[in-house]
Amino acid sequence: MLFQLDLNDNFLTGTISQSIGNLQFLQLLQLQVNQLTGTIPESMGQLTYLGVLELFGNQLQGSMPPSVCQRRDINNGMLDKLTADCDLDDIPFVNCSVPDCCTDCPF
Repeated sequence: MLFQLDLNDNFLTGTISQSIGNLQFLQLLQLQVNQLTGTIPESMGQLTYLGVLELFGNQLQGSMPPSVCQRRDINNGMLDKLTADCDLDDIPFVNCSVPDCCTDCPF
């Protein structure tokens, strides 16, 4: 079983696979400061034990999947820390349309 996956600052390229949602016991996913492109997979919302999701410093774009934002619900979810390039000044940026979906927009 995999509980933590820390791949930050590794010059990773490409997209985040939908199969990331198969890591059912994952609690920490750090993919920040790479060169990842595309959108954030909807399957990340299936990571019911995920407490930390770090995505900033990539070339991700689009919207934060609602299934991920629902993990931020303090009554139903466990996702305590979610960071992405969600500031309007970030190019490209991830749209966090659900209020308080992102806990931090570091760039």
